[in-house]
Amino acid sequence: MSRLLILTRPELAAGFHLAGVDAVGAIDVEDAQEQLETWLQEEEGLVAIDEALFAKIDPDLLRRLGDSERLHYLVIPSGGASGGVSFRQQRIAELTRRAVGFHSIFKSRKPEEAGENEE
Repeated sequence: MSRLLILTRPELAAGFHLAGVDAVGAIDVEDAQEQLETWLQEEEGLVAIDEALFAKIDPDLLRRLGDSERLHYLVIPSGGASGGVSFRQQRIAELTRRAVGFHSIFKSRKPEEAGENEE
């Protein structure tokens, strides 16, 4: 059975639980890696990994996760939106590319359109 799994910081796990999603709050990268090892052996589905944890996970484990045919992953941003529009668009494009397998390109907006309200 396929399902969505979340690997995030402990303070965010409860919010995912309220949304009805299986989430594990990892205290540190070692805890996160142990959880991923367990899921690799026992689960099938998609795991969304907090960006701050993902950055510290052992590359060999990420390679095995990437090679898995039963468990796929994507990275969810941690923290608020920072940087300019171009940075945020690049970040969203990378997350999308990783999730769906191809690169998306954002259509540029003209400067005079930037201040208009969108419906």
